[in-house]
Formats: sequence, structure tokens, C-alpha cells
Amino acid sequence: MIVTPLDEVAWLYNVRGSDVSYCPVVHAFAIVTIDSAFFYVDKQKLSPETNSFMEENGIMVRNYGDVSSDVVLLASNQLISSSSTKGFEENPKIDVGNATNTGNSSSHAVEFVNDLIWVDPGACCFALYSKLSVDKVLPQQSPLALPKALKNPVEIEGLKKAHIRDGAAVVQYLVWLDKQMQELYGASGYFMEAESTKEKKQLGTRRLTEVSVSDKLEEFRASKEHFRGLSFRTTSSVGSNAAIIHYKPEAETCAELDPDCIYLFDSGAQYLDGTTDITRTVHFGKPTPHEKSSNTAVLKGHISLGNARFPNGINGHALDALARIPLWKYGLDYKHGTGHRIGSYLNVHEGPHQISLRPSARDLPLQVSMAVTDEPGYYEDRNFGIRIENVLIVKECNTKFNFGDKGYLSFEHITWAPYQRKLIDVSVLVPEEVEWLNEYHAKCREILAPYLNTSEMEWLKKATEPIAA
Repeated sequence: MIVTPLDEVAWLYNVRGSDVSYCPVVHAFAIVTIDSAFFYVDKQKLSPETNSFMEENGIMVRNYGDVSSDVVLLASNQLISSSSTKGFEENPKIDVGNATNTGNSSSHAVEFVNDLIWVDPGACCFALYSKLSVDKVLPQQSPLALPKALKNPVEIEGLKKAHIRDGAAVVQYLVWLDKQMQELYGASGYFMEAESTKEKKQLGTRRLTEVSVSDKLEEFRASKEHFRGLSFRTTSSVGSNAAIIHYKPEAETCAELDPDCIYLFDSGAQYLDGTTDITRTVHFGKPTPHEKSSNTAVLKGHISLGNARFPNGINGHALDALARIPLWKYGLDYKHGTGHRIGSYLNVHEGPHQISLRPSARDLPLQVSMAVTDEPGYYEDRNFGIRIENVLIVKECNTKFNFGDKGYLSFEHITWAPYQRKLIDVSVLVPEEVEWLNEYHAKCREILAPYLNTSEMEWLKKATEPIAA
């Protein structure tokens, strides 16, 4: 098997690095046979501990550039599984190093008689794929994608802890931003619905921009245990910029925050024990009825999907409409998927499952212990954008009946941050939605309390006060 996706190589050998911005991976390849494993990487980047780990586990570390010639040897049944140079005689430049395969002490060539080389055609680069003859290739989705997506108990625990710390950072950011918007712009703030006093024209050069506030959010995250960096470039967007789904602000051209406009921030972090991704939409002035109605429709879809129960064997494609139906009721929709997979201190987007209106040939059914996001939205060109996002873990659930003996699944929220109440039209919520919101907010208070100081906790209590049905 030839492994080319960087996150799969990192997961397979349990290594992390910093070769790619926002993703803790290294530039590397892997080749795995029935009795040997090869790791192609810049050897100078490996610590002595990593080298020892590889050697102890029988993983042969090779130079990054050797993968091309080794694929040729693999195709001709000449790739060697130990430190012997047999099989490399025609290419004296290849350095097999000192690693040995502890599972088999003898030196021998890997036999491929009547065997195929497993290659994922959707992930393998053409340069390597073209070195293999068609009759030698098993062109199928990587067998690593599914086990990587199925988080083990340690990974799940790490993801939960990382999201708690991350939620605390988000709350601290909202507390700080609320205060700044009131002091600098005369905003009514996070809680009150009132027009701003437009004092910003008298404030000189002190300004809050999309970039400066996102930098502050990173500061709060950086103060948390196990922080290793952001998991993607933050979408910090105000007003019409929030209508651009993948908007990324630039310091030279970004907009200034406006207390009379919606502010959307989609952000996440890499922690040693997990990867996070969260989106919240807020308003520090008086939202229009249309903004409030649109946000409430998005929230209703978010709640509907997060509370779904479904039989084993269901793909995320079958659940996508749950998040869109409240928007469809008003003739609204959004042009992106509803949920993407998320790694465990790896890529914030990973495979093979998703929740999307568009089916994918590579999609696999949702299974217990998978992590996926729940992020419906609505974007009105040149006006505003809304998105709400939590990370969910798939879990088993008990149902009164069990049709077909399939077993049924549900989701567990692991993201903790308040939904802004003044952007919610409570009159269109059903009692079950109000009950869920109140329970979620109560959990936010309970779970985040140990990570917040007194004033921050007082703010959170106010932000999560129960909503009257």
C-alpha cells in the first residue's frame, strides 16, 4: 500500500509536525507491505525520540526523495524490508539507513506474486501513480480513512477537553469584544437591543478591525494548555463581508467593526489533545427583524440536525435536509455542506464522512465515534451572513423500537459557547427547541466555569439565562 495524504501518514505513524500552515503534519510518504513499513521524510526533521520510536516499531525511515525509486522497486517486487541493501544494487544512491523490522529479523524481498498494490486514486499524486502498471494496482479508497475517522476513547476524551478550553477562550473573547464595542463605538452591546450612539467618529486612530479582533481571539486561545496554533485561518467578517462564505480578511483592506452590523467569526485551534472548529454570529447593536428571523432559522436547523436520531448505515447526505428545512420554509438556503469531518490534532477537514446536500462516491456512513460539524448558514449578498457551528460526536442511542435490528445513532455536542439570545426570535421556537437551548446553556455555565474568572463568569451567566417558552 502506498500512502500519500499527509494526515494519513501522520496518523499511521503517530507523528506530527509543522510543514503545513494550520495542519500539524510533515511532508512525507509511507509504503506499507504485509510485513514491513517505510516512512519517507526529511530525516533532519526527526527528533532522536522519533527515530527511536520508528526503530523500535520496525518502521524503516528513508529519505523523502527515495519514494519515487522505491515505488518502482515495489512494482517489481524488489523492495526490501530490512537494512540489507539487496534489491537496491542498481541504485547506489538509495540509503536504507539502520532501521530494522522487529517483526522479522531476516532480510528478504517482499513478494507480490498475484498481489496488488493498494493505491487511492483520489489521493495519490500522478508522479507516483504513473510508475505502476495497471495490472498491479488496486485502485480503491484508502483503508486508513475509516479507522482514522473512528476516534478511539483517548482521542474522544482529548477532543472534548480541547473544546472545553477552546470554548472558554471564545467566551473570554466575547466578553472582551462586548466591552470594546461599547467603549469605542457606543454600541448597546451583546445583550441590549438599541441603536449605537455613533461615537466612533470621535475616537481618533483607535479602531477594531476584522484582523485586529481575530488576533485578540488567537491570544485568548494561545493562553490555553496544549495550544499549538490555529487550525485554519480565521474568518472574521462584519456586515457584507460575512456574506462571503470563505472570506479571509487582510490587514491592509479589512473592514472596521460596525455596531450596527452582524459580525461572524469562524475559527479553530490545534491543541495537543484535539482540533477545534466553531462559528458564532453576533450583533452589538439592534438587529433588523430580517437578520433575527434569518439567524433563528439557521439556529433551528442547527438544533434539528444536532438532535437527529437515525439508523446505522445512514450517510450524512440523508441528514443534510434537517438543517435546511427551517430555511427552506422562507425560501432561503446556503451553498455549502452542512458538516465536515474533523481530525484529532490533525486536519480540521478530513474524510471520509460528511453531511452535505451533494452525495459523494467517497462518502461513508456515519458511525459511532466519528466527529463531524453541524454548521448551517445563510448569506445575503452585500448585506450580511450567518453561520452557527458546533462539533458533534456520533454515539449510540436508545429508541423505543429497533426496526430491522439496525440500532440507532445520535449526536453529542462537544462545543461550548453561547448562542446570542437577542438574535433569536423566541416566538417561532417550539417548546422542545427552547428546552434544548436552555439545557445547552446550562451545560455551558457548568462546564466552562472552572476556566473563567468572576467577571467572565458573570457575563456568561447573563448570556445563558433561560429563555421563557
